[in-house]
Amino acid sequence: MFFVATIGKAHEKIEGYSYNAMLRYILSMNPSRIYVTYLTHYDYDHGLYGEEIKKLMSEELLADKVSFRGVDEKKYRDLYQKYVEENRSSPEFVIKFNVLDIMNTTLNSYLEGYWKDPGTVNSEVTDSLFRAKHKLTYAMFPDLEVLTWENKHREIMENIEMTGVTPNTMILCPAESRYWFIDHFSTHK
Repeated sequence: MFFVATIGKAHEKIEGYSYNAMLRYILSMNPSRIYVTYLTHYDYDHGLYGEEIKKLMSEELLADKVSFRGVDEKKYRDLYQKYVEENRSSPEFVIKFNVLDIMNTTLNSYLEGYWKDPGTVNSEVTDSLFRAKHKLTYAMFPDLEVLTWENKHREIMENIEMTGVTPNTMILCPAESRYWFIDHFSTHK
């Protein structure tokens, strides 16, 4: 399986991993299927997607291979917001939450400086940093991490597994999610 990361609007900043560079990278692997983890068919049908999907779907060699396997993001955003609202009166929660915010800002800034091309975006360095971020999040907020991160990704994985994977299947996912799919698809079989 191939696990390829998207970086949202950062594609516009990272010349070596622009939308076109990402498309060339995907084409070079010649996947048999491409499962997009962050969009549903509804999202696609209603134009709720970014430039990377426009590029992907405009490529004749790839368009028929694309399948949207995302989940209802609103459901998970609402669960996250509810958890924050229920806990925001706790001084301990606020301190931990602020630490995570600082970590996110620092991590994203570092990665945008590190990312130069497909190899750096789709690297063990990137995966390790996001894996560490989520281990720390779990240590501070285990219920929140399971409720909004683990459950969401398990639901996506189930959506993918319903249609099957082959060694030539590509999982197209946000850079932050790439490590999760690598870890879980390799141990799940």
